[in-house]
Amino acid sequence: MKNLYPYFSQNPLNRLDQIRRNDLKVEKLKESKNTLFLLFDGSSIIIDEKNKICLFQRNLINEYNIANEDIILLGEYEGVTYFATTLKAELKNNLSKISLRDFVNLDFLDENKFGILAQGASVLNWHESHQFCSSCGNKTIIVNAGWRRDCVICKKEHFPRVDSAVIMLVTFGEYCLLGRGVNFKEGRYSCLAGYVESGETFEGAAQRELFEEAGIEGYDTEYLFSQPWPFPSTLMVGMRMKARTQELTLDKNEIADAIWVHKDEVRAVLNGKETSIFSIPHKIAIARNILEVWVEE
Repeated sequence: MKNLYPYFSQNPLNRLDQIRRNDLKVEKLKESKNTLFLLFDGSSIIIDEKNKICLFQRNLINEYNIANEDIILLGEYEGVTYFATTLKAELKNNLSKISLRDFVNLDFLDENKFGILAQGASVLNWHESHQFCSSCGNKTIIVNAGWRRDCVICKKEHFPRVDSAVIMLVTFGEYCLLGRGVNFKEGRYSCLAGYVESGETFEGAAQRELFEEAGIEGYDTEYLFSQPWPFPSTLMVGMRMKARTQELTLDKNEIADAIWVHKDEVRAVLNGKETSIFSIPHKIAIARNILEVWVEE
């Protein structure tokens, strides 16, 4: 299989788990001259477009009066420590915000560091949605350098969660199955996908989703590779399987349309050929990586 790295999957950081509980060390790192900060607003990243900067010095944190307890430790790489925080204030000077989906097309950051973006955006989105305790409803506070929230009343500990989703290459001979979700634009098709349920394996989830969405029984299911997907905090698990039939019974609540496409047609679209029949996801999506692997076999 071709060696490839889906977008957001490369993260060189040592996450420094061993010092997260040491408040003194963490606070010292926040003030270090060898520290850089990522700033997010949901799934958008704050940038200095004029100077092509997305990693900022401590003085910017001070300028916007961001509280130290709201700054999350990400890790260290080559002597530089990385933190992330949320900034929702009105932006000054050269600062602006851009969706992470669009940011990866710029040349502000090496692709081998895109996983740092996914890490920061995902954990901050989790903090945004977990400010209150799921057990008693009272306020939670950030501890462990941002990798836990504790309830101030019942003391329950809450840890960042990742939602697992399978995305499947389904083949029948030289054909693969592509679907158009009900929210997709006309002509855009992708691999079928769905969330993993409680008590379910990745293989079991892939087979269930295929049957639920397309009415097809799958077999020979195997893992390919995975991708952190920070929209807001998902792990996309690439799977492949064979279909026992090409006869479709679609769940119209999930899938607007589905088509069987020959490998040569997929290869042509990947190589830039325009077609009125279907288009496939942008290079940011793991679905494209899965199809690239398949056509090169």
